[in-house]
Amino acid sequence: MDVEIDLYSGRRNPVFGLPPDTGDALVARIAALPPAPPGAAPLQDLGYRGFRISGGGPAAEFTEIVVSGGVVVVRDRGGTERLLHDEGRSVERSLADLAATRVHPDDMVLLRRELNG
Repeated sequence: MDVEIDLYSGRRNPVFGLPPDTGDALVARIAALPPAPPGAAPLQDLGYRGFRISGGGPAAEFTEIVVSGGVVVVRDRGGTERLLHDEGRSVERSLADLAATRVHPDDMVLLRRELNG
């Protein structure tokens, strides 16, 4: 499973891989999230826009998951989107923790600033 940190505009974003057991646990955690409140949407600004998860394999029930600003968007193989509520951005912060040892330290400084700002 690959995770892209949608951090930059006009520059290559950092990408890191997750081992299968970590990816499976993450997907199970996301599946347990409640629906997002009406009007909720992922971040759309320039710069940091969240995490994009792909590569769940042929058995995966999703094609892409976007974790952004307290909202999780799950796009399934049938083209349906589900918006889920990431209370306190806990899934987003967990992904940042996973990224900490997998991406360049400069990227982490910027990511932490975005999440804490």
